[in-house]
Amino acid sequence: MNMKSLKDIPEERIFNLIEKLDIRGPRYTSYPTVPVWKTGDFTDYFIDSLKRISVDGKPVAVYMHLPYCNSRCYYCGCNSCITRDNDKFRSYLDSIKREIETVSGYFSNGASHCQLHLGGGTPTHLPADMLAELLDYFIERLPGTSDVDRSIEVDPRVTTREHLRILSDRGFRRISAGLQDLNHAVQKAVNRIFSADKMKRFVDSARDCGFTGVNIDLIYGLPLQTRKTWAETIKAVLRFNPDRLACFGYAHLPTKITHQRAINEGDLPSSRERLGMLLDANRFFTENGYEAVGMDHFARPEDELAQAKSDGRLWRNFMGYTNNAGLELLGLGCSAISEFKDLFVQNLFPPEPYEKKLAAGHLPIIKGYKLDGDDVIRKKFINNLMCNLEIRIPSGGKRGNSETVDDLRKSMNKIRHFEDEGLIVPDGEGFTITPLGQLFLRNIAMPFDRYLSKESAAAFSKTI
Repeated sequence: MNMKSLKDIPEERIFNLIEKLDIRGPRYTSYPTVPVWKTGDFTDYFIDSLKRISVDGKPVAVYMHLPYCNSRCYYCGCNSCITRDNDKFRSYLDSIKREIETVSGYFSNGASHCQLHLGGGTPTHLPADMLAELLDYFIERLPGTSDVDRSIEVDPRVTTREHLRILSDRGFRRISAGLQDLNHAVQKAVNRIFSADKMKRFVDSARDCGFTGVNIDLIYGLPLQTRKTWAETIKAVLRFNPDRLACFGYAHLPTKITHQRAINEGDLPSSRERLGMLLDANRFFTENGYEAVGMDHFARPEDELAQAKSDGRLWRNFMGYTNNAGLELLGLGCSAISEFKDLFVQNLFPPEPYEKKLAAGHLPIIKGYKLDGDDVIRKKFINNLMCNLEIRIPSGGKRGNSETVDDLRKSMNKIRHFEDEGLIVPDGEGFTITPLGQLFLRNIAMPFDRYLSKESAAAFSKTI
């Protein structure tokens, strides 16, 4: 089995793959992917799922979306709004509390959460007292399990010591800080200025407040980035001693995300440079004590993500990578997505229509997707490929849907050319993805997506 590490593969061979594989495609945060979902009324399906969860007695993961930011970062693809208006904060807070109250009412046997993640926007742009009010309201109505895992993604520029204390007092132990890049010219080009010294002070403050997991988010492919400046950033980040790192590829979609038009396309690095940056991060972090996890994450070997990868039980949902495979996810707040075993639903965005819908006594759902038997099998198959680097027919697939199994086997034949490129190696009746193939996971997954030929490539970012 040829499983060469990336440091043993000539760079030119890796770069030659770009011409063949640099196309647009899904990130497979979900399957079916969001462009396949339908606008419509999925409220009854959603309520049925909540009632089933309560009867089953299983805890859920919860994602809470807080959409407001202090200023616009030009690269951002998140559902966010720029404001400093406390009246808007209060209106949104009252609305999400109303949603929590409504949703918890369908848990006839009660329910609990084993994971809670706050994202945005910038959750800590909310005034500290309002954040405390929201968390206390939520935890009272949907209490945590004894081993609850609470995490948050923050902009360290606006996160105060008071925010950190409030979060820590309520059981938050993992914090993800968006740094993106440390080069001043790059920061200026994307309107996000923050120094290495300030970042070091923020990390020290978070740990001092009781956070045991400090994660740092970086982005490669930003304007004015080069492999040289990127190398300086990742080396500087190492001195913060993060527990996890994420190196996301910038998705430039100015036709869909209008504020990205503030970025000069001529300043964007080439696909070759982008891949070089991901390659450099992979080599650097794995040589300095981290395990590569999934497409773009790195974790200390003792971290639960690295352990889940080692055990073949890594999973991925809209909150990111998790060690709880198949955990059902409840989304709260505007644009938030809920993911149940056979259903996706998404709330309205922006905040105003979301608030209006709740004020009228309705759940704020705008679209969703009800999975059929084929979808459920492929979802597990693709998630296992993207997370655990295995290409195998899911257990139970033969009993569940023989046509799906047959089609997946045919698709396996379509990816055999990846073996010639060194991206996969035969392993029993399937394949294992090599370290080189881990750079091209999206490409390897695409042949197994039955909807892809019907979707517009413009809906997706480039795979490299």
